[in-house]
Amino acid sequence: MSGRGRQLTVVAILLLAVGVIAIGCGLGGGGSSATTAVTFPSGTTVSLAPGATPQSQLIGTKFKPTKQSPAEVAAAVQAGKPVVLLFYVAGGADDAQVLASLQALQPTFSTYQFGLYDYKTPDAYGDLSILLQVNYPPELILIDATGTIRQIWNGFVDAGTINQQLVNLGKG
Repeated sequence: MSGRGRQLTVVAILLLAVGVIAIGCGLGGGGSSATTAVTFPSGTTVSLAPGATPQSQLIGTKFKPTKQSPAEVAAAVQAGKPVVLLFYVAGGADDAQVLASLQALQPTFSTYQFGLYDYKTPDAYGDLSILLQVNYPPELILIDATGTIRQIWNGFVDAGTINQQLVNLGKG
């Protein structure tokens, strides 16, 4: 096969692969726009819209813990305390830095409820990762005293930014 023939073959294979991926992702027309629903044993159902990001779907909404949520988080929301949740993976550089920042700030914000959860131990955080649509750790979520989700970060956040947002969280 000539050099030109090989180039055309490679292009054809690449176009075929892109087409298969587009159809699999619902980009090839006729894609589904149905939501995905997760139902817990308590009967609570959470619907996740396709393509929606946690930020666009959750910021500004009320957080409603379920029976599968950690008791301390549910109690804090019910008591009107600000809640700070971190999902991290032990050993990750960004995860370790965000975790260390929160641990250092925790004494300053002693009236807040902190939930620092290793993503690899789901028994500790129950259904929170589903309710809050946690992507990939580190993921930091701030919930104000009214139970409204105010901020979601995915990835590294510096200590100064976290501190300022925790101050702001207590104001509203």
